[in-house]
Amino acid sequence: MLQSINEKYSSNIFKEFTSEITRYMYPKPNENIDETISFISMSQNGMYESRELVLVITALENEEFLGICGLHGRENPKIPELGIWIKKDAHGKKYGREAIITLTSWAFRHINFDYLIYPVDKANIASRKIPEILGGIIFKERKVKTMSGNYLDEVVYKISAEVKIK
Repeated sequence: MLQSINEKYSSNIFKEFTSEITRYMYPKPNENIDETISFISMSQNGMYESRELVLVITALENEEFLGICGLHGRENPKIPELGIWIKKDAHGKKYGREAIITLTSWAFRHINFDYLIYPVDKANIASRKIPEILGGIIFKERKVKTMSGNYLDEVVYKISAEVKIK
């Protein structure tokens, strides 16, 4: 289930957004719960201002927190960026794929934009499978310095409305 981010999940987000989870991501883990609450507040403001959509992913059967996904119009609102992370003990269960397919399908039906992008580190094979199943094609490669001071060797997938899920 996808639902708007809210403070109800602040302790889950703080606990699960670890250095292991952020290994292939731009952001770094929050150092304290106040940073997590600030992230939630900024995300809610971004949604209110129609700049992004940030959602909590929970299990249907018991609302267990699984992770976060989002659609961000930071650099160019006509080319929003997909993002996702899943907590460690939920890896390998295809929750990320299901969440991004659901979000992408909804976005193509309800939002006017040119196409979606999905940046991912080349070494993050599990995450690379997500845009590939959506028919995404690599159209850019770049090096990105993370907030932790590491570098990502990213490929950026372009996902168009015309593609069908493979």
